[in-house]
Amino acid sequence: MNKNKKTYQTARLSAIPNMASAVSKKISLFQQQHRKVVEDATLFFSTYPDEINQLKKLKKKLNAYEHQIDIIVKYKKEHGHLPAIAGQKSSEKYLDQLYRYEQHDKKQFQTLRQNMIAQQTKRYENIDHLTDNMLDLLNNQRIFSQFLGTIVLSTPLPDEKIRCVRNEKFKPIYIAGLMVALFEEIRITHGFKNRYLTQAMEDMFTDPTASFMDIEQNNLSNEEMAAYREEVLKPIAKAALLLWIGSYSPEVEEIFAGDRYRLLTPDERSLLVSTIKEKSMMYLKSGIGIPPKRFNTHQEKIDYTEYEKAKLDFMLSFFNEEDPSNVELQRLMKIPVVYSSFMVSTKPDFDYRRIYDAYDTIKKSAVDGELDSQYSKLFLAMVGRFPLGSGVYFLNPETGSIEQAIVSSLYPDNPHSPICKQITRRQLKSMTQQEIIIPPANNIFFETARQLSGYDDEYFKLKYQGSFVWNANEVWEVQIPALDFWKKDGTRKVCTAPPPIDD
Repeated sequence: MNKNKKTYQTARLSAIPNMASAVSKKISLFQQQHRKVVEDATLFFSTYPDEINQLKKLKKKLNAYEHQIDIIVKYKKEHGHLPAIAGQKSSEKYLDQLYRYEQHDKKQFQTLRQNMIAQQTKRYENIDHLTDNMLDLLNNQRIFSQFLGTIVLSTPLPDEKIRCVRNEKFKPIYIAGLMVALFEEIRITHGFKNRYLTQAMEDMFTDPTASFMDIEQNNLSNEEMAAYREEVLKPIAKAALLLWIGSYSPEVEEIFAGDRYRLLTPDERSLLVSTIKEKSMMYLKSGIGIPPKRFNTHQEKIDYTEYEKAKLDFMLSFFNEEDPSNVELQRLMKIPVVYSSFMVSTKPDFDYRRIYDAYDTIKKSAVDGELDSQYSKLFLAMVGRFPLGSGVYFLNPETGSIEQAIVSSLYPDNPHSPICKQITRRQLKSMTQQEIIIPPANNIFFETARQLSGYDDEYFKLKYQGSFVWNANEVWEVQIPALDFWKKDGTRKVCTAPPPIDD
């Protein structure tokens, strides 16, 4: 890849947003850019097959013209005059006609080809800009938590008709963010054997244990981070964002039969998965591919093509389950995909309480060998039992009341003790910039906490009707403004255990 010759732009890193308001604006821009990527893909799938066929037809005609012209010109060169041509009164006029047809079709061919290259360049730039903006929102734990949390908290309520449509479009974004974060955890703790990764990251880091995903800051130098983003993180994020882009092809739409969210038969599901994979790979190879570029020397062209092809092949490896060398990447990808099916579900019938099952589902799948046990352990430590953006009830010993909180940060020290923003005090709306850590002894999700709370079973039965969690989406941007929620002063307070109950 001639990586020693590569230089990386670091100026962008200084523009990464830090304030909560700037991050929110960045998220809004990012969502708009993602819509463009989907529109690009939809247009590509509808026009590319016809354009390729048209190019082939024009190329075939040009070859035929060239062949006939060569025969006629060669004959004249050898005999000193044009040959007699069957069905033509004038060989000279026929030759002129061939030249005109050739020039006409050559112009059509060049125009179509140039237009296809321009569209490919546009698609490449759009996904590249989208990925850059997404990685800006994965620059430390605080920004990353706001990014993913905003996606989850902004999902429509279970009974809203647009929920499936909205979640379908933003699920790839959610998965891509989690994939990059999990990749970082694996890189630091276990490493990768993938050939592209070992070559790309060789001598990349001064301290291999340093991470860009620290609580408040990126611990990598600008030079390290710029190289890491370009060579490793961007290809991973692009592959994740395009995993299901094939679902916008006409072939997949035909399988959906007018309803993208209906329950499919096993055979339909199998066909759907294979077709999406095929079309997504087609889009990555032909719709994005290697962007065209001008070169000063032939060697520059060889180096550039070799470099870009290595990255493209690496991205395609996320789709290739048959290759044993890709097993690490498949295991990496599978966990966020499973988790996202809970957090941004596209099932028509959805109960928000299912998101609290995601932790146990992944844990059980790891035990059963369906998911990688080491990767799953790292992932669950990152997301915790209580998902980012989920609602929690807890006993606050300071007020003696059961209050409401929303999980506000990833990477809890204990997966069963979520990092939250308290949003009520004495059951009235109240919020500060400090976060609180809620241990199991205070979280009424756990039966032990309910027993220690001082409230009797009848109270819990009447008040909570068996549901000891709540849907934070119902109050998001209605009672809880996003900008106020994401403002954090960097301090965290551990909620103390409730006092013992007097006999």
